[in-house]
Amino acid sequence: MKKQWMFVLGLAVATVGGVQAQTSPAANSGRDQSSTTTNAPTTGVSTNADLAASAALSSDHSTLLQALQAASLTDMAQKGGPYTVFAPTNAAFAKIDAATLESLMQPANRQQLSQLLAYHVVRGRYTSATLKNNQTLTTVQGGKLTVKKEGNTLAITDAAGNTSTVNMGDITATNGIVHSVDTVLMPGALSTGAK
Repeated sequence: MKKQWMFVLGLAVATVGGVQAQTSPAANSGRDQSSTTTNAPTTGVSTNADLAASAALSSDHSTLLQALQAASLTDMAQKGGPYTVFAPTNAAFAKIDAATLESLMQPANRQQLSQLLAYHVVRGRYTSATLKNNQTLTTVQGGKLTVKKEGNTLAITDAAGNTSTVNMGDITATNGIVHSVDTVLMPGALSTGAK
């Protein structure tokens, strides 16, 4: 079962890349592509396909895809869901101490890495509109996340008290929702030496 949702996480991240690649240059004009945190995240994009059919590489989520490969979870081909995935960007992973991140990617730490990735997945379909301020979400890893909403800003607070802001939300596939986030969410028992 854990491998099933990890495959969904990998494909959901790839879906983010596929959706970004399908956006026309005109739709991106005037938007700073290097920014990972905004007060009004891009929302409401649909792939019109399940997560498997929507898979594509995302240059903004390549570290997450490397983590999925290191955890040996990208080859699973089962469908599942619906799931809501909070997908950290490369900039989010860059906030983690490099030595810690490198250690997590080692085969000996595969289980710890799997737990970290599982902390970003919630069963159910939660759009920005259905998420409520101070709502508690239980991850497939078993941890808790707290939703923070203020105006157009949607953020998630992890067990360690760190806040991750959604920079692209409501990317929908037939079996899930993806929210791209600017900080890696941390289960309480995992220390990452964040910068």
